[in-house]
Amino acid sequence: MLDMHPPILEARHRRRRFVSLAASGVGLLACTLALAAGKPPPGVAANCPTRATLLVEHFIAAGCLACWQATPPALGAMPVSAKEWSLDWITPGADDAAMAPGALPEAADRLARVGADLPARLASAPGAFDAITALSRPARGRRFYVHSSLPHNGYMGVQMHAAGVWPAGSTAWIGLVELIPVGTRDTVIARRLVRVLVGPVKLPDGPGAGNAVAPLYGLRWPENAHADQLVATAWIENADGRIMQMATDRCADPR
Repeated sequence: MLDMHPPILEARHRRRRFVSLAASGVGLLACTLALAAGKPPPGVAANCPTRATLLVEHFIAAGCLACWQATPPALGAMPVSAKEWSLDWITPGADDAAMAPGALPEAADRLARVGADLPARLASAPGAFDAITALSRPARGRRFYVHSSLPHNGYMGVQMHAAGVWPAGSTAWIGLVELIPVGTRDTVIARRLVRVLVGPVKLPDGPGAGNAVAPLYGLRWPENAHADQLVATAWIENADGRIMQMATDRCADPR
């Protein structure tokens, strides 16, 4: 069975997962965030796959535990190299589905943005789908990165920064992703499971340093997540829902 600390199959799903730090006045997280800004976590290399040309998204229905446990090349288990980005999504199903507590409502929305027909496709066997997206090269004049605080009291402060001119209709998304190593919690491939997601955030539509966005959130992770394996992650989607760029708090800021 899937072991998600405590097992993801045994924990309750939490609906209130984030608050705006600006609105809530959570000063401690904001201060911690400022101290941590620009510094990757101890022992983590600053070079994330910023030069990656591909993103692989694994979508798995909450009722298909076998899909999570599958061995490549099964659907939902496409292997990803260290030089590529990946995201794992568990889409909601019945309340008693095997992985229901690990499902994220936003996963179904993300799947629909990838393809309007895909939610229906995922509802039938085998209940898993892999989406491969070609990423865009960072464009001159744009800046995009994300910072995070240290975990505190079930929350992590996360701030996404974006500046420059982006294609019309582009949006930013910010969340917490849990890194699940090979051979743990019943997976034979490394997983980057999306646990919390906030968005869409409108991006700047003009040049200049003053034309930028830097939303700041306090994100609450689920009780069944490993706090020490959570990574603040953000990405940019174009108007059609295609992810163009990604960043994590383990990446060095663009210069």
